[in-house]
Amino acid sequence: MKESVDVVVIGAGVLGCMAARELSRYKLDVLVLERAGDIGEGSSKANSGLIHAGFHPRGGSLKGTSCAEGNAHYTQIAGELNIPFKRIGSLFVAFNDAGLEKVEEKRAKGVKNGALDLEMVSGDEARELEPRLSPRVVGALWAPTTGIISPFELVDALAESAVMNGVEFRLNSTVAHVEKTGSASETGWRLILADGSEVNAHFVLNAAGDDAETIDAHVHPADLVIKPRRGQYYVFDKQAQDVGIKHVVYQAEESDEGGTLITPTIEGNLLAGPTSEDVRDYTHTETTAAGLAHVERVATKLFPDLDMGEVIASFAGIRANIKNLEKEQKDFFVRASAPRFVSMLGVKNPGMTSAPALAKLALRILSQEGLELEPDPSFNPIRSARTPFMKCSANEQRALLAQDPAFSHLVCRCEKVTEGDIRRVLSAPLPPTTFDGVKKRLRTGMGRCQASHCMPVVIEVLAREWGVGPADILKGEADGRFALRSVK
Repeated sequence: MKESVDVVVIGAGVLGCMAARELSRYKLDVLVLERAGDIGEGSSKANSGLIHAGFHPRGGSLKGTSCAEGNAHYTQIAGELNIPFKRIGSLFVAFNDAGLEKVEEKRAKGVKNGALDLEMVSGDEARELEPRLSPRVVGALWAPTTGIISPFELVDALAESAVMNGVEFRLNSTVAHVEKTGSASETGWRLILADGSEVNAHFVLNAAGDDAETIDAHVHPADLVIKPRRGQYYVFDKQAQDVGIKHVVYQAEESDEGGTLITPTIEGNLLAGPTSEDVRDYTHTETTAAGLAHVERVATKLFPDLDMGEVIASFAGIRANIKNLEKEQKDFFVRASAPRFVSMLGVKNPGMTSAPALAKLALRILSQEGLELEPDPSFNPIRSARTPFMKCSANEQRALLAQDPAFSHLVCRCEKVTEGDIRRVLSAPLPPTTFDGVKKRLRTGMGRCQASHCMPVVIEVLAREWGVGPADILKGEADGRFALRSVK
């Protein structure tokens, strides 16, 4: 099968989905190709869920300025997409005078990047904000613009918004080869997929995450060495609001402890991590005893009364780390790697925060390459909320029950998800086709029991809705866990 479109976006992580939504504002035929069976795989589904203030990256770098700029966009983005977002603020704390120097360095970086309202506070002032914070903390940087969001909901909502505005998503579509077509003045691109099909595009935006370097090498001499780096996390049970930790807390680096933080999540859990360790390839998402011990050591250093008995899960994510540049030269790279071919390379944390700014930058470069950006007057930025039944008002619940009695059947006790919620998400503009896809959109199996109660019930619902047997959905993996394959 051959076809031709104006723009192909490679990758349906947060960068690809943000860019696809930006492109949907214009009169363009846009196709998103994703090698996985769902959107938001890879690093997009395994991060801290933070919208950073912008004081971590090097001052004046693209990573830093795009972080501060992206942060400023999230109130509007979350409002248009109708997804939860809270600016809870962060504390970057120090335990000694050397740490205070590093805190001041972070403040200076933030100012240079354009981060807003940064303030140095004393240890006592930090404990007024976080009473459970270690008594050893002597000072901190307070950043009130730091926010929390669900990475799963963000990617899903961005993709849905793009689909509603005319973008096509094609999953299980691996780009195997890229060829230049046309004349020097009218360059185009032929993308040959792993299944043998072809797509012709006038322009290409490479937002393939950990595969972006490989895709870029088809059109540009290899100049960046990008390797996988793993981060491990602990997930704690949902907090009681009156005694919970309310802000994001990082610490100034001491020995190997830099980068590990503790934060509330938008859903009410507590998250501690990540580690930072080189691994052989992007499949090494397992956790280790040493890695989780590191997370516990830093978390209990920040909050000595932290109850590790409240941990309900652990996970690891992999990020793309540039290896052949010195630390002070590392940055995000968004460039025209060839005529009409833009690549986004080396984008890791805080990539989700930076995504709005990086997407706009990518479109500016595409425009410079000749892409005509004629606004589409039919573009609708608003995505309707899909509030879970148990979070609806009584009147809303009555209306939903009148539409579908399945809303009365509670499937996931921990996260309070009903069968009606599942049926509704299966009819969304870009519905899930796997158990994990449902999990990412509705949090089934993410609660205290970690799917021990709801997994068979959810499988039963999915088997019935998809007209297959449970055995057609489940397959055993080598590590003993269950994974689901696409059935559509």
